[in-house]
Amino acid sequence: MASAVGEQPSLESPALASTNTTPIVVDGKTVAPDPRAGFRILPYLQKPATTEMTINWFTELGTDAQITVTGPGLASGTATATVSGVLNPVNAYQESELTQGAFDNGRGTVVPQGEWIRADQPFRYSHTLTGLTPGSDYDYRVVVDGYAHDATFSTSPSFDEGFTEPIHVIAYADSETDPKGRVTNREWEQTVTLAPGSEERPQAGSAWDATFGGGIRNGAYAVNYMLTEDVAMRLNNEVIAEQQPDLLLLAGDLVERGSSQTHWDEFFRYFAGDNGHLLDSVPLITSLGNHEVYGYGTPDDRSLVVRSRMEYNQYFDTFGSDNPHALDAYHRVDFGPVTVISVDATNGSPDATADTAPDSEASTGDDSTLTPEQYGTDTQGSFTLAEYQRDFPVAIENGWIAEGAQPDQPAFHPGSEQYVWLEKQLKDARSQGQTIVVQWHHVAYSNGVHGTTMGNDHPDDQPGTPMRIVTPLLEKYGVSTVISGHDEMFEASYVDEAGDGTGVWHWDVGVASDGLRGEKMIELDDGTFAPYRFNTASDWMAHLDEPEMWETDATGVKQLVSGGKHYGHLDIWIEPYSGDALASGLVPAARMTMTPVAVFPVLDADYELASVERREMTSGERVVYLDADGQVMDANAAPAPVPSPEPTASPQPEPSPEPTVPAGPDGSDDSDGSDPTDAANPANSADDLANTGTNTNVLGMIGLALAAVVAGAGLWWWRRPRAKA
Repeated sequence: MASAVGEQPSLESPALASTNTTPIVVDGKTVAPDPRAGFRILPYLQKPATTEMTINWFTELGTDAQITVTGPGLASGTATATVSGVLNPVNAYQESELTQGAFDNGRGTVVPQGEWIRADQPFRYSHTLTGLTPGSDYDYRVVVDGYAHDATFSTSPSFDEGFTEPIHVIAYADSETDPKGRVTNREWEQTVTLAPGSEERPQAGSAWDATFGGGIRNGAYAVNYMLTEDVAMRLNNEVIAEQQPDLLLLAGDLVERGSSQTHWDEFFRYFAGDNGHLLDSVPLITSLGNHEVYGYGTPDDRSLVVRSRMEYNQYFDTFGSDNPHALDAYHRVDFGPVTVISVDATNGSPDATADTAPDSEASTGDDSTLTPEQYGTDTQGSFTLAEYQRDFPVAIENGWIAEGAQPDQPAFHPGSEQYVWLEKQLKDARSQGQTIVVQWHHVAYSNGVHGTTMGNDHPDDQPGTPMRIVTPLLEKYGVSTVISGHDEMFEASYVDEAGDGTGVWHWDVGVASDGLRGEKMIELDDGTFAPYRFNTASDWMAHLDEPEMWETDATGVKQLVSGGKHYGHLDIWIEPYSGDALASGLVPAARMTMTPVAVFPVLDADYELASVERREMTSGERVVYLDADGQVMDANAAPAPVPSPEPTASPQPEPSPEPTVPAGPDGSDDSDGSDPTDAANPANSADDLANTGTNTNVLGMIGLALAAVVAGAGLWWWRRPRAKA
């Protein structure tokens, strides 16, 4: 769009500056600067749908803003509106934030006190566009205080004609932003093994250690990662922005402490601020994590938990549920053939802790014999539902939420409102032929520190195992994958309780920009540590399956050249299928390919960042095949038996013998060189499909031809063009 006379680019907004280079501190307390002009948070997309989109932004002055949108379905091709800002005191800084001192990593990087403090109490703007055309591109401009932001968005395609075009989704979790991340290099556990031929990893006293630091973890020294959390978040989002996904999923722990405004300031500086504005063209779908109900306060005062959830609700708009008092706790988005259902896993019922887990939940060893009763009921032992309900009125008293609001913290067990709602959504999505993706924060299947139950002989007080209670629902309604975080493992688990070959993939994608933990380790009698390996459903772990390769370069500097666990994300493509029939003889309508991606730093001889590379971890690529109803298919199902011909009334002459077709090396006539063991394991069937062979009788050939014709309607596809912001 053409700029009006006197308009300036949004990125030059004084309010957008997330670093105050001249902070004022009086008697140990930072003085918040005066409000400044322009955008504090750039426009970001919410509630994507076929015919609507919501756009939010924040300023410091509260001046009326103008939004202009052009594209199909609008009167005269253009829609304009004036939007007023709204002040909510939940966004005010607390005393503890203003008295927070400087951050120092002890290796020369210091952020002075108050450098991250901005004007107090920003104004929120929100505008919902309706009457849009499905699967269409729109340009929009928001102007406030003379600063203009231009971007584009695309509406969801309709799903009337089945799988006709690819959908690209990127998912991660555990960004956990806070100002301290500007100086923090996280501990970095070595992969289980090093790659063949690798040199030893840098140790204490090395140049790496002097540059990035390190410490003792699980009885051994581990160097820190080479990127600060701050740089990691910025680079991760830059790599994602280059891929131009249709949707971005963030499965909880968006910020370090949800009750602190400074931590939300940090979040938006990467997503809609001066360190990146990915969300002005890619809608974000979130779920709450345990850090969105944190800080916890004390048993006598849980107002911080209430404040944390109110802050989250202030920033994110969803389609909600049919339980209005739950606000944005759980919700659903339909994007073309894909349904994304977000669940709140932050508190179970009845309340429990590792110290109070009943004997009936006691277990030892891994989860191979774990019963539903032993899953546990609660995902956190830090506060109770009764405490939250008792202190919820502070939200109304302080003006964080409107009069008449009710406590929004839900449970998730059978019979709860959220569980009933979840089953209703799963059933509806399945009846509409959708591909179903579910996200919640606490990963249910994990080998990480939070992987065990509260009742296990190596317990955890923040377990994800209680979420296994919904596994039967997921399998019943053909959910393709579950996106989670919490353990920060980058792990894939395949769960098929029914044993019918149509199980569910569970991903821990908690590698946005916080921890880089390895497996849960236990100390043995001799003082050494060994992995516990609680999760028998585990199928891939970056920590296990991406061994590090270290080499000393020509300048004598030791560098990581490949492998390792890194910050990154999960790349998901759902696209029309074109290829051979499955072993069953059926041809899928679509294929979902899930590929873990590492944001790989390349360092120079001084251990300064030279570049960053997007590296696909192909060892972790997993594939799900979908039929025309969005239902998960068994990639390894045997072909349906062909009926034997009815006996004839009179004997027929014996046919002449046909020439013999030489068999291939695996006993078949296939010659594609594929590994026959791949077809026996869905985890390994990323690209190779079982071949039905050429020795097929006429009825079988007709059946395959008909199946191919039926599926052929969905094989033509194209990538919907997306304009760059």
